[in-house]
Amino acid sequence: MRRKLLLLGAVAGVRGLVPAPRPRTRRIARHVFDNDEVAAARDDVEAAAARLRDAERRLAEAKRSAPRPRPANARTLIDRSDAGTLLLTVPPAGLGGSTLMGAAFGAAWFSAIVPATAGMVATGAVLGGVFMAPFWLAGGAVLKTTLVDPAKKTTLSVGRYAWELSQTLPGGVAVSSDRGATDELAGADVAVTVVTNGVPQYACRLVAGARAWGLGDGLPRGELEWVASEINDQLSSFAGGEDLLAPPPGRVS
Repeated sequence: MRRKLLLLGAVAGVRGLVPAPRPRTRRIARHVFDNDEVAAARDDVEAAAARLRDAERRLAEAKRSAPRPRPANARTLIDRSDAGTLLLTVPPAGLGGSTLMGAAFGAAWFSAIVPATAGMVATGAVLGGVFMAPFWLAGGAVLKTTLVDPAKKTTLSVGRYAWELSQTLPGGVAVSSDRGATDELAGADVAVTVVTNGVPQYACRLVAGARAWGLGDGLPRGELEWVASEINDQLSSFAGGEDLLAPPPGRVS
């Protein structure tokens, strides 16, 4: 029994001298990319990005070229002649809340400055009369934007080579008229003309160089945006489908 124990001890000692087997590790092959493969991958990425940009551009163009539907209850008349000339008849907005507020404001304004100016003139205070001039101009501007402009009827024609605009008051009283080459027109947009008691009043703004005309003062904004889109679509068709630049800021006449 003792010999058997000694033999087992000797075998165990021999086993202790033999190193334990190491766990197998998986070798991952490292692939070395050459310059041609890197360039090809970069070209693929750039081509995919270019396709994405082109798709986004076509989508944006499709949205811009989609005709804006005529708003419900719009009173503006739009037609085209056989030669492709755009014919617009924008009616006056008529009496509304802003018009009545403007009339009330004008009455109160002038009821204050008329007696003051008359008193200064009667006493020979010439400088006092000059001092009141800005108040007269401010009151006149308010009456123009709230009473005169909403009463204007505008007719506009935009052809391939020329455009013509005419604005009249009730009774056929001419307010303004102009004409010129179509290439002069920068486009149309919608701008705020006056704010009365926190309520804005809009007009379609036709721009040609440094000049601007207000169309449809006081009409609903949706109708004015539709009118502006029809004008811009007409000009864009003459420009070969190119997008128009935004009209520069300027005064609406």
